[in-house]
Amino acid sequence: CVTGVQTCALPIYQKTAQRILVFVLYKKEAERMEYSLKREGFNVCSIHGNQHQTARTQALSDFKDGTCKIMIATDVAARGLDVPDVELVLNYTFPLTIEDYVHRIGRTGRAGKSGKSITFFQPSDKSHAGELQQVIKQAGQTPPESLMKFGSTIKKKEHKLYGNFGPRGGGPMKKPTKITFNY
Repeated sequence: CVTGVQTCALPIYQKTAQRILVFVLYKKEAERMEYSLKREGFNVCSIHGNQHQTARTQALSDFKDGTCKIMIATDVAARGLDVPDVELVLNYTFPLTIEDYVHRIGRTGRAGKSGKSITFFQPSDKSHAGELQQVIKQAGQTPPESLMKFGSTIKKKEHKLYGNFGPRGGGPMKKPTKITFNY
């Protein structure tokens, strides 16, 4: 719920942060959050796939020049955008892959500057717990105990050609053999 965002992060950072980027998973979720935050008096814009290109361009321009300090976005903004001075990335809903998570949090702390990332992790995100713990450890940080309670299992990656039917351990495939049928 949007109220959770307000009490957890936005009022604290709205007065001090240069820019806040809030990521959500779905387009409708971005629209709903934008309208709810506007009703609460926040200066907010959004960028997602349900908008025309002109609206996306305007929102990005307003965010870059500081006219709008809070932008709600889907993963359409996780890659390829260069917005300076994003001080806080808030992952309101966890992305579908850990790679998307890394791209999302990479929007802050760019060009040698520091930034902060806050991620809301729900029981429904449990399948990503092991990967998230690994990313946190690789960043030289200690995963929170509340995340460790979800377990540290990492789902085996599928073979790029054969899906789940590839060789165990992802090793090389057997050489094909020619079979001739005599009719």
